[in-house]
Amino acid sequence: MSSSALLPATGTPHTGSCGKTASTSFTGSTKHELSLHGNVKPLQLAANGSSRLAYRSLVLKNQWNLSASSSSANAVTTFDDDEVVPSSVSDEKIGVLLLNLGGPETLDDVQPFLFNLFADPDIIRLPRLFRFLQRPLAKLISTFRAPKSKEGYASIGGGSPLRKITDEQANALKIALEKKNLNANIYVGMRYWYPFTEEAIDQIKKDKITKLVVLPLYPQYSISTSGSSIRVLQDIVKEDSYFSGLPISIIESWYQRDGYVKSMADLIEKELSAFSNPEEVMIFFSAHGVPLTYVEDAGDPYRDQMEDCIALIMGELRSRGILNSYTLAYQSRVGPVQWLKPYTDEVLVELGQKGVKSLLAVPVR
Repeated sequence: MSSSALLPATGTPHTGSCGKTASTSFTGSTKHELSLHGNVKPLQLAANGSSRLAYRSLVLKNQWNLSASSSSANAVTTFDDDEVVPSSVSDEKIGVLLLNLGGPETLDDVQPFLFNLFADPDIIRLPRLFRFLQRPLAKLISTFRAPKSKEGYASIGGGSPLRKITDEQANALKIALEKKNLNANIYVGMRYWYPFTEEAIDQIKKDKITKLVVLPLYPQYSISTSGSSIRVLQDIVKEDSYFSGLPISIIESWYQRDGYVKSMADLIEKELSAFSNPEEVMIFFSAHGVPLTYVEDAGDPYRDQMEDCIALIMGELRSRGILNSYTLAYQSRVGPVQWLKPYTDEVLVELGQKGVKSLLAVPVR
């Protein structure tokens, strides 16, 4: 089986995987915004008086006591038009906080990074009675997994490129906003490695930001990714009077935006052209999985959003006359519990047994 691995335009790696940047614009007119305070109107990055919610998450509202908002009264602009921002908005001191997973920058960072990852109760959800085992269990798992993970990071240069990629995205976003007459301070907060979200929050407070937009760099929402980072913010809001009065808007998910969908389609189309018989290539989407209980018991929308995301990408490819077969599988399972299926490693074997000769691997996050 011949294969080609395609990395997404905006990827967020879990253990031992990485993403590659490409020029991506957040286009489209639908998004989902949440406010950390029920009594504050969030700053809108929607526009032209027609912003609307593409997805209402009851899970989020119940878990975080957040209020969904689609008010267009104070809309500023989208990233997909050429209008500049009104001066009334430009006078505000706006901050944009980019949230990401984080990753070890050296091989020595791998084990402590994994410990931080598995010590998060949104990653390993223990029953209340056994939560005292969270950190000991994280120590055990991180120690056990570190050698194999180090091999993976060594194969890509000795560390994760995620911080560099995220910093580049932050710089590109700042430039794009400046072109629309919006001078915003851009901050980067990582969940499990430096610079931690708490460090970014401290800087936001020092800079006396008056409105904050939070953009998780995960296209789809999950309890274990965006949800975990939002929990950190929620804890801060509860305890800090500055943030409890700060208008905060959260862009929950953005996989459905035209810019993302078309960017992914562009990358896939480009890679398919490298095959001698592009029409025979199986497009293999591999997404990071979550335990099945997250979806069935906790109401995590991740699986539905991921399937919707793949359908949108394939719909865009179909509109271009690209009719290749495709499949979606899930990777990165940990422990004895059942995770989202089908599993990537098992599907790869099945495809080979079915006689698939050419494969384009597309990691999605």
